[in-house]
Amino acid sequence: MPPRRKKSKTRRRKSLTSLIDVGTSLMVGNATINAVFGTNMWEFFTAGWFGRPNATNSWRLSLNELVMGAIDPSSNYGMDMTTGGYGTSQNRISNAVMKNLKDNGAASLATVVLAPLGAKLLKRVARKPIADMNKWVFKPINMGVKL
Repeated sequence: MPPRRKKSKTRRRKSLTSLIDVGTSLMVGNATINAVFGTNMWEFFTAGWFGRPNATNSWRLSLNELVMGAIDPSSNYGMDMTTGGYGTSQNRISNAVMKNLKDNGAASLATVVLAPLGAKLLKRVARKPIADMNKWVFKPINMGVKL
């Protein structure tokens, strides 16, 4: 019996990053940060650092305030305790989070639910234009992304 012919191994192509999925993730993350901390994603991560002013004496919280408050709890990051802004020093952050959830929770929940559904609908409705864009724009430049 003659030896069997060896099959060539199929090459696996590395997966591409979808720009629609990245945009959806950014929308969901921004809505979540807005619901919990009362600010957008950019302000949350950059306020207090890079020479940007902090959002002190407001219900908006930034990552800098949370980190500095965790490092030194006696620091008055956030509202001044004498004015009774957030409440006592033990629960001032939880009071701010609860107020932000009451103010922004419903809209953020709707965004968290509807953004992925909208992205999925967009991918189905615009399947042909997306495929053409991937084929003619993103594939020749070989950036590792797709639409």
